[in-house]
Amino acid sequence: MKEDFELIRSFCEGDEAGFDELVHRYQQKVYALVYRFVRDPEDATELAQDVFVRAYRALPRFQFKSSFYTWLYRIAVNVSFSFLRGRRRKAANASEQLDETAVMNLPSPDTPTRDFEQTRLRTAITQAVDKLPDRQRAVFVMRQYQQLTNDEIAGALNCPVGTVKANYFFAVRNLQQKLREWV
Repeated sequence: MKEDFELIRSFCEGDEAGFDELVHRYQQKVYALVYRFVRDPEDATELAQDVFVRAYRALPRFQFKSSFYTWLYRIAVNVSFSFLRGRRRKAANASEQLDETAVMNLPSPDTPTRDFEQTRLRTAITQAVDKLPDRQRAVFVMRQYQQLTNDEIAGALNCPVGTVKANYFFAVRNLQQKLREWV
């Protein structure tokens, strides 16, 4: 199996299959990340495609200073932020449906009452995460849901590791305040 850098080089030399392999490797991760921001499967699919279109166009200028994965995540975060800013302008106070099954994989409930409580908790967590400032939400999502390291997040957001740590700290503190009744 070729490494990412080898695939990038072969793509830049005219081999489209190199890019196809990169898409195959990362399409689920990109979709999952974008979905965590936009909470809509159709929007997430469209935005994930946009991420790869932008990557395709920019790949000849890839500088090999970070991993492809980090570079691609940076594009995905930027695309997600742009989409959210546009959506906020269009419908500042519109309520959105939440896909409860995609929020967390909690253990299956033993009783209907527990099922109801877990659904309420998932909804509360989703709403609290959605209300975090963009940077805090991005850091929290990448660390908790995507299991990225602080260094990978810093690369994806193009900021120092200290900024990532601070944003994560404030995100957790904000979530603790918003979820006080659950903690």
